[in-house]
Amino acid sequence: MTESIGVIKLPISRLHMELTNICDFSCEFCPDSRMRRQRGTMSFEMAKSIIDDISRTRIARLLLFHVMGEPALHPHLVDIAEYAHAKHVDVCITTNGSRMKGDLLNALIKANIKRMIVSLQTPDESTFSMRGARGLSFEEYAEHITSIARTFIQKGGETELTVSFLSSPLRKLIIPVAKEFSIADTSKKLREYLRIWAERILRGTSIENRLSGVLKQINRVRSFKENKVVITDKLSFHTRIVGDWATHFDSKIIEARFGYCCGIQENFGILWDGAYTFCCADYEGRTSTHNYRDTSIQDYLQKEVVQKVVKGFESFRVLHPHCRQCLGDKSMLNALVKQIGSIIYFKWIKQN
Repeated sequence: MTESIGVIKLPISRLHMELTNICDFSCEFCPDSRMRRQRGTMSFEMAKSIIDDISRTRIARLLLFHVMGEPALHPHLVDIAEYAHAKHVDVCITTNGSRMKGDLLNALIKANIKRMIVSLQTPDESTFSMRGARGLSFEEYAEHITSIARTFIQKGGETELTVSFLSSPLRKLIIPVAKEFSIADTSKKLREYLRIWAERILRGTSIENRLSGVLKQINRVRSFKENKVVITDKLSFHTRIVGDWATHFDSKIIEARFGYCCGIQENFGILWDGAYTFCCADYEGRTSTHNYRDTSIQDYLQKEVVQKVVKGFESFRVLHPHCRQCLGDKSMLNALVKQIGSIIYFKWIKQN
């Protein structure tokens, strides 16, 4: 494999292959309910072709089965995971966990997927009301998540499981239109949630003796940053700050002119219909200029429009209209802070 394609260094960290943009949840912090593009499911043949492309070129380190949507709704999820394993392509599945049980869960573990991320996100009955999970109570959902984690504890295997939580510090600044939106506003509340879930999962298991060490890690958790709590080498909790992804593009934005984003360079997407996107956050496909049906991954990365956007970011210039809106904000001050912050975060904080 070549070391780069133009200004893009290889391999790319993550390629997001959207198996479907259909979801059985409708979370308030997700743009699913606002998404206007057609709903659909990627064909098994296209998924296999993309996997073949990655296997042959080693152009991406990790293949993720989503941009939008719930991967467990795809009728050939297990077949696709098994095919990727046979082709030596590492896979990550992000799921809300509601359907990840019994035969499906065991089949994916048997398929040796690299990682599964269960988006617990809303860890109690009050916050679970934000998920729009029709016909599913919080206690039923909590039992699903607990069962998934305990299955990983019991079965072992090569697959890593991450249980993901959200925090919302300074929520009125991050999501000013949703004043009642609150998930772990403080470090104290976030730690409380993590303790409850650590005890729920570990009590009565063969690794209950690890609980005291896990609780010590939880005591160091802060809501203003990403946190990882290691339970075993294959099981962990992860926390991140919720953004304004669901509402940002609905607002009148002062567009960014400078800033930095690692989209394309670290991750990009292929939507269920084959449309390429610059990054995993482009849920509407607004950056799509080419389609996998007639353009291979290598050819796409060579396209002038792709190279131009990446070159722009390398000199802190924001060239694409969608990127300008994404890195902009509702007020001049917030837009300025966000543009400067994007450079500081992606070029220094994230890399150190």
